[in-house]
Amino acid sequence: MGSCGFSVITKKTEVVAAVLPMQEHWLPMSNLDLLLPPLDFGIFFFYKKRTDQEQFENMVNTIKKALSQALVSFYALAGEVVHNRHGEPELLCNDRGVDFAVAYADVELKDLDLYHPDDSVDGKLVPIKKHGVLAVQVELSRVIDLD
Repeated sequence: MGSCGFSVITKKTEVVAAVLPMQEHWLPMSNLDLLLPPLDFGIFFFYKKRTDQEQFENMVNTIKKALSQALVSFYALAGEVVHNRHGEPELLCNDRGVDFAVAYADVELKDLDLYHPDDSVDGKLVPIKKHGVLAVQVELSRVIDLD
């Protein structure tokens, strides 16, 4: 694998909320959640590069619309973890929304060190979650055609 020294430029950030308003409520953490350290995970997908900027913008808008619709059923993902009066973490389902970023990565798939994703992908292709439960980043990059 190649080096992991590539740049990612964030072009736009916003918060995507559920398409329907939710009533605020609290969900307690399970015993397992309270015993284990917090775990953040990231998923990223690669698509064939589109040369048309308008196609990319349409794809981004479609993903945002689908995310806002999915948050109606998966409303907990649009909340945030806060501490209750006893100091225990709980999930506040307040329809805060999901951090959503559009970025451009100057890298080809063959140059990513996927054997060491914490060094090559984390914080670059997979966004660092600053608020809430979930963060989404959509990227346009120089991904090579694998055909």
